[in-house]
Amino acid sequence: MAVGGSLLLALSLLGGSLLFLTRLDRLFQRAGAAVERFTRGDFHSRFPRGRTGAFSHLLASVDELAMALESKGEAERRAKEFLKDALSDISHQLKTPLAALHMYNEIVLEEPENAEAVRQFSEKAAQALRRMEDLIGTLLKVMRLDAGSIPFEKELYSMGEVLLRATEELTTRAQREGKRIRWEGLPEEPVLCDLAWTSEAVGNLVKNALDHTEAGGEVCLSWQRSPLMLRLVVSDNGCGIPPEELPHIFKRFYRGRGGSSQEGVGLGLPLAKSIVEGQGGILTVESAPGRGTAFTLSFLTKL
Repeated sequence: MAVGGSLLLALSLLGGSLLFLTRLDRLFQRAGAAVERFTRGDFHSRFPRGRTGAFSHLLASVDELAMALESKGEAERRAKEFLKDALSDISHQLKTPLAALHMYNEIVLEEPENAEAVRQFSEKAAQALRRMEDLIGTLLKVMRLDAGSIPFEKELYSMGEVLLRATEELTTRAQREGKRIRWEGLPEEPVLCDLAWTSEAVGNLVKNALDHTEAGGEVCLSWQRSPLMLRLVVSDNGCGIPPEELPHIFKRFYRGRGGSSQEGVGLGLPLAKSIVEGQGGILTVESAPGRGTAFTLSFLTKL
């Protein structure tokens, strides 16, 4: 009986060992196949979790390494797509002013004795150069913001400081065009933001409002605080935005089919959105044809 019991125990241990080794061999095979896929750039496979032991810990470490490599590869892919789109945008937008400069230069060269023609087309060439300078400068700002390479220096400022800096130059334009910019709110209301960048975002929104408002129109900047948010609304009583265009207005180089009396390149609104969101805020819009447009900038208040 003792010998029989020992044999039975030995057979049980042998069977258990064989079962364990078989499962371990399958796990080794799965791990080897997964690692082989990792080397080919396929990171969709994952090792089983919840096991204990040194080998399972090793598999978990390899799994984490694969996830890190996948994340790095995705970041590199996005960077390449970003660079590709940026080069395409720059190339596309510079074609028109470059063609105009080439034409103006040919006219000046062909009529050097015609002082009036030289003066006229030299002025046009200067305008084209300024447009190119503004375009490149704004596009570089948008790209730097999208790439996350701009550190925002947020401090407490009064709303009056932000709006004065944002509308200083635009007030003169509004008066010249027979339009009005007015404020509604307490100028000393504090706002946590980067003064330079936030002023540029607000200025772009005011400029957009002036572009879509006729003589005699009005642009209103109003703000109010809630327990968690400070909301600044830039509204106008202009032509408004058709519903089908609203989903596209924050896209680069998008310009509506009508309603604006000014020529633009379609970068002001995307730049404003990138600035606001880069500081943890939200930029939204409400509009209807013939009833004006209202952009709302929402900033978290300091806790």
